[in-house]
Amino acid sequence: MKHKKWMVWGLAALLSTGAIAGCSTEKATQETTSQEQKTEVTKGDEAKKEKSHEGTELTFWMQPYGTDPANQTAAMDKVTSDFFEKTGIKVNYTINDWSSANQKLTLACTGGEAPDVADIFFTNSFVEMSTDEYGLLEINDVIEDMGGESSWYSAGKDEACVNGKWYGVPWRFDTRVLIYNTEDFNKAGITEAPKTWDELVETAKKLTTTDDNGNITHAGLAWYSDMGRYDQSWFSMLAQCGGQLMNEDFTEFTFNSAEGKKSLQFLSDCINKYKICNSSVDASYDALTEFMGGNVSMVFGGAADNRTSIINAAPQMENKFAAAPMPLAGDAENENHAIAFSAPIAVFKTTQNPEAAKEWVKYFCSEEVQLYLSKQLSLLNSNINVMKDPYFTEDAWLNAFVETSKNSQAGDMPLTTWSQLDAWPDGPIPKMCSEVVNGTDIDSAIEKCIQGLKTIGY
Repeated sequence: MKHKKWMVWGLAALLSTGAIAGCSTEKATQETTSQEQKTEVTKGDEAKKEKSHEGTELTFWMQPYGTDPANQTAAMDKVTSDFFEKTGIKVNYTINDWSSANQKLTLACTGGEAPDVADIFFTNSFVEMSTDEYGLLEINDVIEDMGGESSWYSAGKDEACVNGKWYGVPWRFDTRVLIYNTEDFNKAGITEAPKTWDELVETAKKLTTTDDNGNITHAGLAWYSDMGRYDQSWFSMLAQCGGQLMNEDFTEFTFNSAEGKKSLQFLSDCINKYKICNSSVDASYDALTEFMGGNVSMVFGGAADNRTSIINAAPQMENKFAAAPMPLAGDAENENHAIAFSAPIAVFKTTQNPEAAKEWVKYFCSEEVQLYLSKQLSLLNSNINVMKDPYFTEDAWLNAFVETSKNSQAGDMPLTTWSQLDAWPDGPIPKMCSEVVNGTDIDSAIEKCIQGLKTIGY
């Protein structure tokens, strides 16, 4: 009897468990179905949202990048085509020459023909030109949608953000490194790139040769002075010394300081005292050309796209040159290595489709698209995560720029008249650097520059 009773109880329990299991399975199936339906609805909503601007057309202006125009055209055709496939928004892009870009953007900000979106620079100047009707649109909402201001290097924020308002999303980035001829290093028994100014001078001395009259026949060092410009090399030197061009609120130039004088003195000494560096403020002089011609062993202030230029113009140099972070003025690890320049993608107030324009900005500046464009156009990027990609960090050349980017100081000042103050060749700052290179007294050159800056206004 007990045995039969236990069997009955066991059967009842089994049936009960089965009933519960059946209910649970049925409920789970219902919940799964419901969740799948919700997912499909969500996907449908997202698809509708993506296509909410279908049929819209936008105009986009940008400048030329890379050494082959065909590469930029192919890259932009792909990016705009993919964006159209995703959103139904057609982007008609125009690549404006650098020689006309500033004028076109100025007119766009003051009532002339304007695009919906553009690749800009000198953001502060264009914000100042803007009115209630024309000019750049504030897009803080786009920055928040893209992860907030911490997504970009500080130089990117300095260029795109004016008085707490973002007028663009930073994209292309430019900082500088030391380029050196590895073959020259090996012949001289030099095993590593110099890390300080003192090491730079000693290394350059070993690599410099002169004729019987003391004229340099092979320079150990050259300042990156495209078109005879020395100001950008000097900006890096000033940053390395711990100096600043201006005070924190950008109301006064502050390079008439011990740091400013030290940096200008070094710019001059390598030419006039140590005699390791040729002097030429002639616009025809180009340090990179001299490097490719085997006349220079090191270039202070090289750019990321120099590698492509060197290989294309001087294929015999392939595998015979390298890049390293810029030598520091001292030994402190936290010193700035160089300056950095950034530029944003901005929306214009005159666009008839601001939301569609913002979607294009977010897509163009997304990490995926930016990494693609970096590869296609040989550009560095303002987005920190993009620069963390193995494409940059596992390439010895590009990694030198990654390391430099971490400790770089913004180059362009957030002034409406900056394009005049640093204009080549007669702007006060480039003129001061040229005079110093030619042996002008440092104090006199600084005083003359400060007066010139005040005359233009800032």
